[in-house]
Amino acid sequence: MASVPLAAILTGMVLGFSGSLVAASFNSGWYQAVLVVHLVSAVVGFGGSALGTVVLRRAWADGPDAAAAVRRALELASNRLTDMAAYLAGVAGVVAVLIDDRWTFRQGWVTTAFILYFVWLGIAHGGLRPTSAKLTEAMDTGAGLSGEAQRLRRRTELWSMASNLVIVAAIAVMVTKPGL
Repeated sequence: MASVPLAAILTGMVLGFSGSLVAASFNSGWYQAVLVVHLVSAVVGFGGSALGTVVLRRAWADGPDAAAAVRRALELASNRLTDMAAYLAGVAGVVAVLIDDRWTFRQGWVTTAFILYFVWLGIAHGGLRPTSAKLTEAMDTGAGLSGEAQRLRRRTELWSMASNLVIVAAIAVMVTKPGL
């Protein structure tokens, strides 16, 4: 599922290296609409992920049954809403760069933001998601507070923390636009 947004981002980056394909002004309706989609998608996708971390930690304090139920609910929400929104944020970011004649993929802040996005994807799909799936499986089999479940919980929290730090770094880069 992630390959479609990644392909769109990579294609946009390759095509966009020569400059903006469709020049639009900052005040154009198209650019403003894409920017709104980008921001709303980022809030839903990345904010939902960060919120999930806090909610799961609280549920774990209430016991393994509560944590297992919350984990399953978060997994459903993640697969259906937050992940799709996070992918859309990346695609909308590519489109925003392509249609605004002020931005190019050669600008350091744009490149850095996309590198951070790809780092986030790597963390999410290479570390967080597989570890979360193992934790859910351990909890569903009744491992509850076992040493293995505790180890997986700590690993999941570390991956989640790394994911959240990358998201904050990406937001800081997009807001401050260093080197511009």
